Amino acid sequence: MKTTLRYDSANMLSHRVGRFGAAPEDLRGLRNRLARAKRAIVERSEAGEQGWLSCLDDAAMVKRIRDLVKKKAAYRTCLVIGIGGSDLAARALSKALKPGEKKLVFAGANTDPDELAGILSELDLRKTLINVISKSGDTVEPMATFLIVRDRLERRAGKRQAANQIIATTDRESGSLRELAEREGYDTLPVPKNIGGRFSALTDVGLFPLAYAGADMRGLLAGGRAQRDAFLRGKPEKNPTALYAALQYLAYLKRRRIHVLMPYAERLREFAFWYRQLWAESLGKKTDRRGNVVHVGPTPVAALGVTDQHSQLQLYVEGPNDKIITCIEVGTFDDDAALPDSVSDIPSLAYLKGKTLQDLIHAERKATVTALARNKRPNGTVHLPNITAETMGELIVFFELATAMMGELLNINAYHQPGVEEGKRLTKQYL
Repeated sequence: MKTTLRYDSANMLSHRVGRFGAAPEDLRGLRNRLARAKRAIVERSEAGEQGWLSCLDDAAMVKRIRDLVKKKAAYRTCLVIGIGGSDLAARALSKALKPGEKKLVFAGANTDPDELAGILSELDLRKTLINVISKSGDTVEPMATFLIVRDRLERRAGKRQAANQIIATTDRESGSLRELAEREGYDTLPVPKNIGGRFSALTDVGLFPLAYAGADMRGLLAGGRAQRDAFLRGKPEKNPTALYAALQYLAYLKRRRIHVLMPYAERLREFAFWYRQLWAESLGKKTDRRGNVVHVGPTPVAALGVTDQHSQLQLYVEGPNDKIITCIEVGTFDDDAALPDSVSDIPSLAYLKGKTLQDLIHAERKATVTALARNKRPNGTVHLPNITAETMGELIVFFELATAMMGELLNINAYHQPGVEEGKRLTKQYL
């Protein structure tokens, strides 16, 4: 399939927002660096160092997931236990795609006991599939949650039946969760060694819960491949993903270091949180690849159009000019929700006659980006024709590639997270 995603960058450029935007010579000056960045990403993929592009072609993964979905078809609910890269993609894609055949419930992303109690109070654990996700099995939040859930399940259903209801998505060979799964006889799915959690949306990690709930797994992968192949085919300066990364980088150099993602669709609310982790954890680094202390990284903000036009837009339009706003527009919604003519005789509401909520949300997005541009606030818009498995696959890979390109431009390792690891060590120490 051909890619359908478009990136409108006009309001990121100097002819729209003056000196705060990128000038043509700025982009020309990046051509060689963009080519080197693309080459580095391709070489890491071809060498097997990073597997988040090649996993899109993994037929064995698709069969493995489908076989396990079929094996566990008797359960109507799946409790997904994970945190960060282990569950944000599944949360985002399940909200976007609304698969609906079976119910997904999420836990383990927090250690708030009241939250877990509320989740468990609404579940019949004897009729619930448990998918615990942790590459090492040492991530404290999901493992603590899993141990509580497992204990309750075993007391209600018995140890043998409980083992039949648990799926562990973890490292193929080692780690605490792998050891526990083999000892207890749980079904398992692999977390690839060469794919970090925040890049694992289109692997067993994100795809099993979605496939279980009835989402179109093949469509997600096809959309991802379309975006990847478009990136690989052409020159990077003409590719939307590379252009997005280049413009974010140039804005960063001009001290626009707060990067807002503002989708204009409630179904994409959770996607902004997935982006937030991807951008923050990948790009916020103390040292560059040479070991120099640089302390780089934009601060991502998750917003929602049109809701946050009434909570954040005042700041974005008139506050400090230190932000980049990227909107996501959905061309066609599943329902247009026509407005009735019942109050067309009231002058202040007459302009709504004959309109739909779809008309309204598009007008509000256009008004936002125009107001921002008139106030010299750089912004861009990613356009999706609709929300389907294919377009969501495209969107996932678009931002994964943009993150990798941005990492190359910043000359940092976008694939590790030493700051997170220090926090994990300290948590264990305090316990």
